Amino acid sequence: LLVALVGLTSCLNNTTTSTTSSEARVATFTFVADTANPGLTTMTYKVEHRSDTGLIYSPDSLTFGTRLDSVIPSVSYLATPGMATFILPDTTIVSTGADTMNFTVRPIYLHVLASDMKTEKVYEINIFAHQVNPDLYEWSCLTDNLFAPQEAPNCEMKAFYIQDQIIVYVNDGLSTHIYQSKDGEKWEQNTNAVVGLPVPCHVRDILQHGHDLYYIDGTSLYTSSDLTTWTEQDCSSASFTLINMLVSYDGKPWCIVQDNASQALMLATINGGKIEPQTEINGLEGGVLPAGFPISDFAALEFRSSSERPRAMIVGGRAMNGDIVNARWNLEYSANAGYRIKDFSIVQPTFETLNGVSIIQYADQLIMLGGTDNNLDMRTDILYSKDEGMNWYVPDSANNQLPSSYTTRSHQSVLVDNEDNIYIIGGQTTTQSLSDVYRGFLNSSKWD
Repeated sequence: LLVALVGLTSCLNNTTTSTTSSEARVATFTFVADTANPGLTTMTYKVEHRSDTGLIYSPDSLTFGTRLDSVIPSVSYLATPGMATFILPDTTIVSTGADTMNFTVRPIYLHVLASDMKTEKVYEINIFAHQVNPDLYEWSCLTDNLFAPQEAPNCEMKAFYIQDQIIVYVNDGLSTHIYQSKDGEKWEQNTNAVVGLPVPCHVRDILQHGHDLYYIDGTSLYTSSDLTTWTEQDCSSASFTLINMLVSYDGKPWCIVQDNASQALMLATINGGKIEPQTEINGLEGGVLPAGFPISDFAALEFRSSSERPRAMIVGGRAMNGDIVNARWNLEYSANAGYRIKDFSIVQPTFETLNGVSIIQYADQLIMLGGTDNNLDMRTDILYSKDEGMNWYVPDSANNQLPSSYTTRSHQSVLVDNEDNIYIIGGQTTTQSLSDVYRGFLNSSKWD
C-alpha cells in the first residue's frame, strides 16, 4: 500500500498547468522578404493600438512598382494569441505566417484573439504603393502659338515670371509687344504700348531683377517697374561702354561693361541707377574678364547652393569675337573673400560649347535645356547637374522626355512658377521663331 501511495504522489507532481493571457495587441508588422519585390521590406510599418480599432500603416506610400497583390504578411504579438485572422472584403484568412494575400483590396482588418479566448483587438491595415512614378516628368503642350510668329518669322522674345504672371516680351524689329498669362494656356496682349525702349530692341537681353526689368544699349540704361513704361538713363559720359546685362545676384543687377581706354571687359553692378565696375573680384586680375568670357547668348541663373549660399552661374554664349564658348562661370560672395568667380570649364574642359541654352534650378538640381553646339546643330538632350554645375549628365529618358510634338530649339525661355511647374516658351530654330508653350512638372513635386 505504501508503494502504491508513493507512485500516486509521483504522478500528481508531474501534472502541468497551462497559462493563458488577455494580451491581444500586435507588436510589429512587416512582410516576408521577396527579392522580386524589394519595396515591401524597405518600409518600417507603424502599429498604433488606440482605444478602439487599432491601426497598422506605412508612414509613406511604398516605392513605385511595389506589388501588393500577392504578399505574405509577417506579424509578431506582445503575447502568443489564441488566434489571428485577416478579414478581407471577399474572404477571411486565419493567419499562419505563410499566407499569400492580396493587399490591394480595401478594407483589410486583422482580428486578434488573446490566448484566454475572450480578449480581442481589431486593427485596420492601410498600406499603399505609389501608383504614379514620382521621378517622372509630365509634359504637355499648352498652345502652339501664343502669338502669330509667321507675321514676324525672325522676331525675338523672352518670358519672365512676375507677380504670379507669365510675361512675354516680343520684338519684331519695328515695335515691342507684351503678352500675359496666369496659366500658360490663356494669353492676352497687353493693350498698353511699350514706351521708352529703343527700336529695334534685343528683348532677349532684358534682365529681371525682382519686379523690375533692366536693359542696356551702348550708352544708355533702361529700367521699368510696370512692364510698359521704360526710363532711359544716359551713360554716354561714363568711362565705359555698356555691353549687356548679365544676372541678378546678391540683391543687385549685374552687367558687362567695356573700359573705353583699355577696351577691357569688366563686371559691374547697378545700385540706384549708378553703374559701378567691380575691380576687386577674386579670380580676375584687376577685375578684367578673359577674352573668352561670354557677352551674349549665354544662360545666367542665380541659385542657392546645398549650403544655402547664393550663387550665380553663367553658361555658354558668344565671346566678344563671336566665337561660341565652353563657359561655365560660377560667381559667389563670402564675407571673408568677397566676390570671387571661377571657370568650371577649366576644371572640366570636356564639356561642349553651348549657345542659347536655358538653365533653371528645380527639384534640388540644375536643369539645362535647348541651345546649339559649336556647329549650330540643335541640342536634343536635357542635362542635369547635382553638383551645382560642375558635372552634367543625361537623365533617364524614360523619366524625362519631351513630347514628340516638341521642336528642338535655342534661345527659348524656361521658367518655374510658384506651383513648381516648368514652362518652356518659344525660341528659335535655324529657320524661324517659335511661340509655343510647354508645361512640365515632376510628379513628386505635386505631392504634399
